Amino acid sequence: MEDFLQEKPKRKKHAAVIFRGYRRLFVLVFAVAVLWQAVSFLQKQLWNYHSSLVRDFKVILTVVQEQNNEALAALGESLSGKEDVLEVKLFSPQDAVEALKQKNPRLAESLVLLGHEQMPAYFELKLSERAISNVRSISQNLSAEYPSLSVKYSQAQADMAFYSGLCLRILNIACVLAFVLFFIFMFMVEAYPLRGKTHVAGAVISAVLAGILSFIVFVLLAYPTGLLVPALHTFTSVERQLCLYVFCGLFGWTLGKWQKF
Repeated sequence: MEDFLQEKPKRKKHAAVIFRGYRRLFVLVFAVAVLWQAVSFLQKQLWNYHSSLVRDFKVILTVVQEQNNEALAALGESLSGKEDVLEVKLFSPQDAVEALKQKNPRLAESLVLLGHEQMPAYFELKLSERAISNVRSISQNLSAEYPSLSVKYSQAQADMAFYSGLCLRILNIACVLAFVLFFIFMFMVEAYPLRGKTHVAGAVISAVLAGILSFIVFVLLAYPTGLLVPALHTFTSVERQLCLYVFCGLFGWTLGKWQKF
């Protein structure tokens, strides 16, 4: 009779625990993966903008006093020897008109009617990224050293190149710090012994699926803007996505060993 009334031990329903836990793990990893996609998108766009600003930034040195070809060639060689000057191009009055025709044909036609002397010769300097952030002092030194040249540049473009590079470096440092903290957390979890039966393989699969879903979400967000179809590489790359899936797998593996989700 006592044996009959004694409660029988309940069987563990591993399937129910697994699927209930996978939903919580899936949502947590999915949230982290969406943040990863957003940071990756901003990082790639910042890099593109910064590279474009640095590549297109130029300092124009207009020849104020009329010089012969030999004097202009000597000035070009002198400018090429300057530190942080990557490239020097000389544009004669005829070359200047041709370059203006490509940018603004109507303005070029008006200047042609006035004569080529209306377009003075000028030098086009391409500076290094380090020099762009200090272009004001460099232009002052050039003006003092070459009084026959008038220095012109876009300070707004130089500021944008500097601040975009600064934001990109800060974002990169923050990402590296976050990865270091994650691996510290992963090793801290690994240092503790496992308690009971875990389902790490299932946790990894669930986390990788969360990473794939985050990519699909960003595809749906980017598609209406027309960004995804013509140029997928502008918002992500195969390497970035593979790194994300590896990270999600490690994250799911760590969470599966840390807590009974």
